[in-house]
Amino acid sequence: MIAFLGLGNMGSPMARRLVAAGQKVTVWNRTRKELDGAAVAGSPAEAVSGAPIVISMLSNPAAVAEVVEAAKPGLSAGTIWVEMSTIGPDAVAEVRAQLPDDVRLVDAPVLGTVGPATEGKLRVIAGGDAADVDQVRDVLGVFGTVHHYGGPGSGAKMKLAVMAGQLSVQVLLAENLAYVRRLGLSADDYFDLLDATLLGTAGERLRPVVENGVPETRFKLALAAKDLTLATEGPGEVQTLTAAARDRFAQAAAAGHGEADVTGIVPALLELP
Repeated sequence: MIAFLGLGNMGSPMARRLVAAGQKVTVWNRTRKELDGAAVAGSPAEAVSGAPIVISMLSNPAAVAEVVEAAKPGLSAGTIWVEMSTIGPDAVAEVRAQLPDDVRLVDAPVLGTVGPATEGKLRVIAGGDAADVDQVRDVLGVFGTVHHYGGPGSGAKMKLAVMAGQLSVQVLLAENLAYVRRLGLSADDYFDLLDATLLGTAGERLRPVVENGVPETRFKLALAAKDLTLATEGPGEVQTLTAAARDRFAQAAAAGHGEADVTGIVPALLELP
């Protein structure tokens, strides 16, 4: 049996894939949600009771810490807790300190949004003892391809490193588009020429936003601000460009774009005077 904690935009399709794969799944969400084929628990402790594998997919470090604490009375010796939220290595270490010594921990955030989560095409970025990762590899493989990057916290570190680059580039191009508009140039011509550069792929992702508007939310803009906040703490202080991108996302979230898709950073910056 697998306990799955957190049925948000990513958690729901991931839990559905476990059910579709034939796993016995018990789910819990802060606001009660039903999931076809899964049992629904009334509390984290009830959800994890008797589960050899626990998966958490939550919004931020505080939410994870709260749920871990609430789940502790129901945990069994030998359980493997797979923390799949994007919370950074410091929070992963805090989860390890919270959990009983006889409960093992794998950090395994994912790269991808709702579409890949639904299709089982995520990249699972795992950190932890090799034996623990191997024990849950088949379960994690239901979500996509599993990549093990080292000991505890390595998955969380790698996820932040990649997100720092990816999200910073989105802000760079959004600002660049605002510059193009102020110059009185054509956005179509800009994207056509950009395609010949190393930023061409990123431009292809943002071009439809300029032409057709922001798509349905796959990854909330507010979560991008959270990820970059984590990525600029401690060792991340060296990332000054990422810090600037963090501030742009935070500014956009404060202006009411937080629930929009992350690509909403484009209209948010184009709206600036």
